[in-house]
Amino acid sequence: MSETVHLIANEGLFKGLAKQNLLFHQCVGELVDNAIAATNEGDLFDITIVLNPDLESEEYVELYIGDRGRGMSLDVLKRALQLGESATKDNRLNEHGFGLKNALATLSDGNGPWELWTRVKGKNESPLKVCGPFKYEMVIENEPFPNYDYFEQELSTLIKVRVKKKFLNTSRGRGGVIKDLEKLRLLLIEHLGVMYRGYLGYTNDFCGASGKISVYRGKDEKRVPYIPIPFKREYTEYFNLKLDGNMYSFKYVYGKLDDVSRDKLLYGSKVKYYYQGNTSTQGIDIRLGKRVIATRLLDVIWKVNGKPLERHNSYNDFVGELIIPELPRGVLTTVNNKTDFNLADENWQIIFEKLNEFKPQSNSHDEGENQLKERLFERLQSSITRCNPETISMDKKVWELTVRIGIYRVTANQKVIIYDLKTGSGKPEHLYQLKMKWDGLVVQGECPDEAVLVVDKSDGVLERMAEKMNQYRSIKEGVKPYNFQIKTISDFNLREGNVG
Repeated sequence: MSETVHLIANEGLFKGLAKQNLLFHQCVGELVDNAIAATNEGDLFDITIVLNPDLESEEYVELYIGDRGRGMSLDVLKRALQLGESATKDNRLNEHGFGLKNALATLSDGNGPWELWTRVKGKNESPLKVCGPFKYEMVIENEPFPNYDYFEQELSTLIKVRVKKKFLNTSRGRGGVIKDLEKLRLLLIEHLGVMYRGYLGYTNDFCGASGKISVYRGKDEKRVPYIPIPFKREYTEYFNLKLDGNMYSFKYVYGKLDDVSRDKLLYGSKVKYYYQGNTSTQGIDIRLGKRVIATRLLDVIWKVNGKPLERHNSYNDFVGELIIPELPRGVLTTVNNKTDFNLADENWQIIFEKLNEFKPQSNSHDEGENQLKERLFERLQSSITRCNPETISMDKKVWELTVRIGIYRVTANQKVIIYDLKTGSGKPEHLYQLKMKWDGLVVQGECPDEAVLVVDKSDGVLERMAEKMNQYRSIKEGVKPYNFQIKTISDFNLREGNVG
């Protein structure tokens, strides 16, 4: 005997969909994604979010999200309401076909009531309206947009839903419940400023922005700012990887947290969720195209002896971002609610394996090494006088500005000396890293005279290696031979207190 079963998406399914631990800002992000994806090519998106006190209950907030994109026709709206159906196919922000349904079912406290109006931009047609909760039959009617003062320009799509204030607090993480709506608004703005930093420009003046997101409390508007990673000192690695048979270029930026600039990121004040210098916020962000899809990653990516790298206070200042180019839909997939990687996608493992070549350094190692390097820099600077006008810098870069020289020194008689400092025992690779920097100077037309590797201790191998390397001319004909010298930290008395 055989029977056919017709699967039905009913209220129970949507109640289950709302139980995936989606947080408030992630729900809002799903709806913002849809609004950005609905923007015509060449146009700037314009998204308005409103948080208003609910007049019927102090436990609730009225949430409105409106945009001025393409809007939806009847056919597009019908597809958008179908579970697992993407309303459009031209933007990976609409990748799964679960976002709208998941967000509204979750925001409405488990598939509760909500309202949506939409109309096709530029067409003189009556707006369409559909109301929740989601159920087997959804009725779409013609009904004008409501008249709200904070939507001064004509909208293409508007969503309204009552949200429990308690649910807004899921964006906070740990801590007590926040009841102040202004504090909740600032928290949402912080999340959006990180999630959409690639769209919001590359300065807080919105230079190069792809659009505008405003968050209102009543009639008071705050524009979501661009929130970058606050680096004190950053390093950049570029690499290419083949995914699904095609080669793509990646950019990995990492470094040490700057708590001074961190404390000015949100309208001149401190951000409260990201980059806090603790075990919860240590790690890197991943940006796919212009959208940040993951933050605070550490143990997911890096492995030590085959086991995940454990979070520890010594990594509290480690921050960074992997910037992945805009990829076709289906390459580097996420789970349906976009809150995690699809670990069945082998392309993610290819990326993580590459990142494992760049192990994060603990603060204890990083601070010790950097502190000693800065002390060496100060020692060398202290020798500068009017009669001995040297130039010393820690910002010199070579190889198309991707490799930083530890210390670059030009003496009064124009002798160029470069320094690298490594704590612990010196290793052959340390000397080859210094050689790479020498070669980089030669390639860009400079002729170094000496390169000094400063280490805690050496067993003689480095000295013998340097002697052999010094017998060869560098990579360019007609320039001086290599001149590598091995010194110890004690040679410069770098552990003997401050510069005197």
